[in-house]
Amino acid sequence: MENKQKNSVLIAGAQNTESINLADVLSDEYAVHSADRGGKVIETASRLLPDIILLDTVMPDIDSFVLLEQLKKSEKTKHIPVILINGLNSDDDVQKGFELGVCDSIEPPFSLSVVKRRLKTRMEIIEHLKTIERLSMMDILTELPNRHSFELRLDTEWRRALRDQSPISIMMVDVDRFSKYNEAYGFQQGDEALREVAKIFTQKLKRAGDFIARWGGEEFVLLLPSTNANGAKAVAEQIRRSIEQMDIPQFNSHEIHPAKLTVSIGVNTRRHENDVTMAEFVLGADMALFSAKNGGRNRAGHYNDYDPTKSDTSQKIVFAVDDNTTNLTMAEEALKGHYRVISLSSAQQMFKALSKFMPDLILLDVEMPEMSGYEAIKRLKTSHLHSEIPVIFLTALSDDKNEAQGIELGAVDFITKPFSKSVLLNRIKNHLQIDELIRERTEQLAERREQLYDKTQQLERLQNSMVHTLADIIENRDYETGGHVDRTSVYMQLLINGMLANDVYIEELKEWDLASIISAARMHDIGKICIPDSILNKPGRLTDEEFDVMKSHALKGADIIDKMMLRCGDVDFLNNAKLIALNHHEKWDGAGYPNGLVGVEIPLHGRIMAVIDVYDALVSERPYKKPFTHEDAVCIIMKDSGRHFDPVIADVFFKIRDEFYASSVKFSGEK
Repeated sequence: MENKQKNSVLIAGAQNTESINLADVLSDEYAVHSADRGGKVIETASRLLPDIILLDTVMPDIDSFVLLEQLKKSEKTKHIPVILINGLNSDDDVQKGFELGVCDSIEPPFSLSVVKRRLKTRMEIIEHLKTIERLSMMDILTELPNRHSFELRLDTEWRRALRDQSPISIMMVDVDRFSKYNEAYGFQQGDEALREVAKIFTQKLKRAGDFIARWGGEEFVLLLPSTNANGAKAVAEQIRRSIEQMDIPQFNSHEIHPAKLTVSIGVNTRRHENDVTMAEFVLGADMALFSAKNGGRNRAGHYNDYDPTKSDTSQKIVFAVDDNTTNLTMAEEALKGHYRVISLSSAQQMFKALSKFMPDLILLDVEMPEMSGYEAIKRLKTSHLHSEIPVIFLTALSDDKNEAQGIELGAVDFITKPFSKSVLLNRIKNHLQIDELIRERTEQLAERREQLYDKTQQLERLQNSMVHTLADIIENRDYETGGHVDRTSVYMQLLINGMLANDVYIEELKEWDLASIISAARMHDIGKICIPDSILNKPGRLTDEEFDVMKSHALKGADIIDKMMLRCGDVDFLNNAKLIALNHHEKWDGAGYPNGLVGVEIPLHGRIMAVIDVYDALVSERPYKKPFTHEDAVCIIMKDSGRHFDPVIADVFFKIRDEFYASSVKFSGEK
C-alpha cells in the first residue's frame, strides 16, 4: 500500500503549552509546522504553502488581523484557508475576520479533540476541492488534459525553454472530415474513435515531459519540450502513419465495418534564437495545420517548410475574403499582374493567414457565415499588428446605413458587388497611395519620438546630477558622514536585489522602478539642510533638546520634497524620495520617529532604508566613536530584528551580509 503524503498545518502563535499540545495532537495525522512571529508566519507560509493555517488571535508582535491581511494580499498565500483559534472579542471582530477571509473560528474554551474534528472536516473539503480542480483540468471523453490544462503547461514549458535556451515543439492535430464520420456512424461511434486516437498519442509520446491535450472537438494539441524541428516532424509522421493504419470497428445495425481515419498535423518549433511570442508559436502550428488540410489532408507539415512569402515579394499583397468562390475568382482575375492576391473563404481563415502574411490591403465581404465582415473588422482593429491595414468592404448592400456602420468601424471604402475590374483596381490603387503617405508621415513621427526619447534621457541624467549635487551639499555641511550617501545607495541596491532573490515582499517590489528608488535613496537626509551647523556638526553627544531638533530632519526633508512636487508634479522619483526621507527613522516596534509607525504601517521604502542607514553608521568612523567591526554591526542589527527592524528584511540582510562587507571594504579602500 503506497504512502499518502500528509496534509500540512501551520500553527501561527506564541509558543506556549497550549500550542505545543496542539502540535503534538495533530502530528499523528498532519505535517505540523509552527511560527511564533508575524514575519516568520509570512515566510513559512510562502515557502511551505500549508493546506491550513491555525492563527492565534493573540500574536506576540503583530495584530492578528494585520497579519491576516498580509496573508490574503500575497499571491502565494491568499488561497490558504485560515482558522482563528482562541476566540474573538466581539461580533464586530467575528465579522471582520470573515470579511478578511477566515474560513472558521474556534472559540475558547475548546478541547484538542474539537480542534482535531474541525480540522478533519476542513481537510475533507479541501480534498473535495482538489478533486474538482483536477476534473476541471481533464477532458472527460478521452481522459486527456483539456485545453485549459494545456495552456497552463505551455506557460511553464515556455518559460523553461527560454531559461534553458532549449527548443520546444508543438503539434496541432485535426481528425480529417470528422463531421462526415459522425454523420455516417453516429456520435457514439465518433466518441469511440476519438478515444482510440487519443490512445495512439499516449503510445507514441513516452517521454515524461511530453504533454497531450484535447484542444476541442476533433482537434488535439501535443507539446514536445527539448525537441527540435526534425525530431518533431519525425514524431508527427509516426503518429500520422499509426492512425492511418488503425482500423476502428464501426457498429451499424449489429454489423461491423472497418473504416480508416486520418489526421492532418501542423508542427511548429521555437529555437532559442527565435524572437517569437507564445501566441505566435501556437498560431504557427495552427497555420501549418491549415496548410496540411488545404494540401489534401492526411499529412504532416511544419510551419518552417510552408513559406509562400518567398515568391513575388516585390508585389503588394491583397487579401480577398469572401465565402462566394465566384467573387474570389473575379477578384483574382481583376488584380492578377498588379497585386499578389491571397484568396480566403472566411474571416477565420483570414485571421489564420495573418499569422503568416502582412497584407497591404484587405477586401472583406460583409455578409459571411459564422463571422461577418463587421465582426471581423472589430477584431482586426483591436490588434496592434493589424489595426492599420486598410480594409475595403465588398457588399451587395447599398443603403447608407450599412455603409455608415462600416466606415464607423474603420473601413476606408465600400465597393458594391458585382464590381468592375477598373473600379476595383483604381480604388485599391488610391487607398494604397494614401496608406503609403500615412506610413511615411508615421515614420517621420517615429523619428521625432526618438529625438524626444533622447531629450528625456538627458533630463534623467540632469535629474541624477541634481540629486548628486543635493547629496554633496548635505555631506559638505555634515562633514562627519562623508561618503554616507554614496554608500547607502550601493547598499540599497544590494538589499533590494537580496529581497528579490529570496522572494521577500516580491509583489510590492515588482511594481517598483528600482533605478528610481536607488537614486531617490540619496535624498534620505535632505532635511539636514535645515539643521543648524552647531547641532549637525557637534563633536560630542547631543542634548535631549538638540536631539529633538536633529530628529526634525525627517519631517523637514518630506516638506522640502513636497514643495518640489508642487512645482514638478507627483512624479515617481520624488514620491519615492519622500517616502524614504520621512520614514527611514521609524522602528518596527513603534519607537521610532517622526510618526511612531508600527510594523507594516511603515512604508517598505523606510523599512529597507532603516537597515542600510544603521549599518553604515555602525561601520563608519565618527569623531565621537570608533567604527564597529562588520561582525559586531551585523550582531547589533540582528539583535534589534523585530524591534528596530522589519524581521524579514533583517533576515535577508543576514543572508547577504558578506556582500555588505565586501562593499564596505571597497569603500574604506577608496578613502
